[in-house]
Amino acid sequence: MKRTLLLLVVLTAIAIAFAKYNVGILIPGEIGGNPIYELVAAGAEKAEGTEISVKLVEGGYNPGKWEPLLRSMAASRKYDLLITLTEGMPDPVKRVAAEFPEQKIVLVDGILNEEIENVYSIGFRDEEMAFLAGIFAGLVTRSELAGSNPEHIVGLIAGDTYPAMTEKMKPAYEKGVKLVTPDAQVVFSVAGSWADPTKGKELAAEQYDKGVDIILSIAGGTGIGIIDEASTRGTYVMGVDSNIIPFKPGTILACALKHIDRVIYDIIVDASRGQLIYGKNIRVGVSEGVIGFTFEDENYKKYVPEWIREIVKAYYTLLKYSLIDVLGE
Repeated sequence: MKRTLLLLVVLTAIAIAFAKYNVGILIPGEIGGNPIYELVAAGAEKAEGTEISVKLVEGGYNPGKWEPLLRSMAASRKYDLLITLTEGMPDPVKRVAAEFPEQKIVLVDGILNEEIENVYSIGFRDEEMAFLAGIFAGLVTRSELAGSNPEHIVGLIAGDTYPAMTEKMKPAYEKGVKLVTPDAQVVFSVAGSWADPTKGKELAAEQYDKGVDIILSIAGGTGIGIIDEASTRGTYVMGVDSNIIPFKPGTILACALKHIDRVIYDIIVDASRGQLIYGKNIRVGVSEGVIGFTFEDENYKKYVPEWIREIVKAYYTLLKYSLIDVLGE
């Protein structure tokens, strides 16, 4: 009897020692063609190993399905940690966290407005990314680059309207543009879709017809059409989130970066080690090394004049040391 009990204890200890830490990531959308979600997948893949198992679940483009999916994943009790993303998920996360208080949940790229003991949320200072893009666009439109027009007009095309866009990113972009080129105009368009290249091409054509010479594309897969139109006309595009310059060098001049892959990796590893502190809601940006720019890209160095690169780097340094408020006066 004692030997049997001892054997059970040993086997249980071995099972615990070799048990994997299971992570489920609910993507509110689809991974393919979405730079942010591709980075999320890359960070998850890097974290996965002998001690960690990660399952990615694509929720598709119907927002009504996201909360039921998250609830189903929690109800399965298969996951030590659930991760989901975007500003569209705080309320679903709150409800699911209340229904399953033992389930640890992390919300990335979205912030809760209250502290919940089984939830950790981390948002990004997207306004810093947009501000740097604005500085760059404002410099390009006044430059001697072949695709720049005499009129100082720049563009911004968004996949949709949402609080971070209207309250933070658009104002920060406009501030960056006007800080370096006070007489510049900003043309703003909304595609109404994150996956419609035809609409992106149409809106880009309208903007370029108005004298826009560089467009900041925050439009997901819709941006493919924007890039195509810019390439046809010999004008310019900026990207966000990941480095897409290699897709069309000389047309895509620069990208403001969001290192969400690093964030996902760190969260998974810290959580698996019991080092993630739940009940916290934080925002990160340039000073934490999460928001960046394509300073080291060879095509950025090739196609962008040095004086523009130096000025953008200077503003990046100001952000790094919290010496400028991108949404303040």
